[in-house]
Amino acid sequence: MFPFWKMTPGGNPTILFKAEDILPASRAMVANAVMSDQHIGGEQTGYVRFEGTPRLDMMGGEFCLNATRCFALLLAEKGLLHRGEDNALCGSVEVSGVPDTVSVRVVFRDHALPFAEACLNFSSLPEPERFPGNVFLVRVPGIAHIIQSGECPPATTLPSFCEHQRLSCAVAAEEAVGHLWLKEGSASETTREAELHPVVWVRDTQTLCRESACGSGTLASALFLHAITGTEHFRITQPSGCALSVRMEQRNNGWHVWVGGPVRMTAQGETDLTGIL
Repeated sequence: MFPFWKMTPGGNPTILFKAEDILPASRAMVANAVMSDQHIGGEQTGYVRFEGTPRLDMMGGEFCLNATRCFALLLAEKGLLHRGEDNALCGSVEVSGVPDTVSVRVVFRDHALPFAEACLNFSSLPEPERFPGNVFLVRVPGIAHIIQSGECPPATTLPSFCEHQRLSCAVAAEEAVGHLWLKEGSASETTREAELHPVVWVRDTQTLCRESACGSGTLASALFLHAITGTEHFRITQPSGCALSVRMEQRNNGWHVWVGGPVRMTAQGETDLTGIL
């Protein structure tokens, strides 16, 4: 029996295991098994280390911002973050796909789910790359995102459509690729709204998942919208109906970009991996 945590960061159900329990060579196989509806069920799996600098490794070595936010809540509940400003719990974590540590922040709220944020730092913000058909590519650490308007193709043609897109945008060798359908919404003086429909492909697990929320896709969408509008605050609604927030802060050493939203501890306990390991 192996300890696990299942968390829902505004959609995108995420399963976390202790890294020490699952050897790296077995992680993709375990992820594919436990994400099935016949097992725990979820959209992605990560493996965490609590000792030293806390670390999260995703199932395919990719970067996942939503899983990072889940890990932040888990660390907060274990008392492994420190008290910062505004009564928030703060710290830094290592995450696969990102060369530097990622800052995290968790706020516990009365009668509401905890609000967890993760921050990526950029010396300069990534510029969207343009491809034929009004398709754009935004590269963030550990994952590249293809951004477009319109409607997501039906399930029958989605795999071939996404494969063709990855080849056309020369990202078929990346650890992970997001295919994002983005619809712009209203804008106030300070905040721009949008609606996101993400599909994420992970190379090592060979999975293509129509996700109910995507943190790094939300980040990429905000970077794309910032490039064309100059806006620095965003509220991006996910397929789950939950909205994730993005705030960009320009500092002397570059940009700090925070992505945040609610995280629910859906379940925790032990699970049987007989026949999988």
